[in-house]
Amino acid sequence: MTGTIKPNASTFVSLLSSFSIAGTVEEGWEYFKAMKREYGIDPGIEHYGCMLDLLGRTGDLDLAKHFVHQMPLVPTARIWGSLLAASRHHRNIELAELAAKHILSLQHDNTGCYVLLSNLYAEAGRWDDVERMKCLMKDQGLEKTTGYSIVEISSRTYRFINQDRSHTDSNFLYNVLDIISKMIGEEIGVGVSKFKPLDLMRKGANLPRCHSVRLAICFGLISTSIRNPVFVRKNTRICEDCHGAAKKISDITNREIVVGDLKIYHHFREGQCSCGDYW
Repeated sequence: MTGTIKPNASTFVSLLSSFSIAGTVEEGWEYFKAMKREYGIDPGIEHYGCMLDLLGRTGDLDLAKHFVHQMPLVPTARIWGSLLAASRHHRNIELAELAAKHILSLQHDNTGCYVLLSNLYAEAGRWDDVERMKCLMKDQGLEKTTGYSIVEISSRTYRFINQDRSHTDSNFLYNVLDIISKMIGEEIGVGVSKFKPLDLMRKGANLPRCHSVRLAICFGLISTSIRNPVFVRKNTRICEDCHGAAKKISDITNREIVVGDLKIYHHFREGQCSCGDYW
């Protein structure tokens, strides 16, 4: 008779990660507690990280902060990073600054921490703090990672960066992008984020409409058969503007769009995303 296969620590990492992505809080707590109680497995830092991600979805940041402080293990940069991401999602600047402080004490060259905190300041209109983050990065000799997105068509890979016009069919691509932007309710040439004032967008010129992921999605739409899914890979976290746009594009085009970013895969279909707008 074949014996029962018992779960191990890796099994629970997969389980808790799934619960975190799905946002099923009660099930996550149930299995987290069952690790030690029923299977004699001491939760490791990976398991605590999964639970912190899950708590971040609930919006109870006080409980998330308490969870970190009560951990029997020393919090790592990954743990503080989860708290930082949750703070940004729920726009809690004070907690985000606390998490960032701990991250930078462990990894002083963590570019992503500076960028995420800078984005949070920008969304709050705290432009002096945005400039302060830029100065700190400059003093540390750090540079923001150049974001790019790739899409594969007929076994050939196409790479896009923000405001990319290096491709042969760029004019046609941007014309189609303009049409799609209008269809999803965006004004051409105007920043769509409600957190960025128009005068700053005119100076910055880095409009979300021209971000690499949108260019890659648009190229995938015009280069593949109708109703076929579009698959895009992105080397950085997808921004909120592009995430919202991708949902709308999937709806108006009746196409499934998959974007794998630095953290998870986003499956856009019929105006919804598999991440539940939390990533």
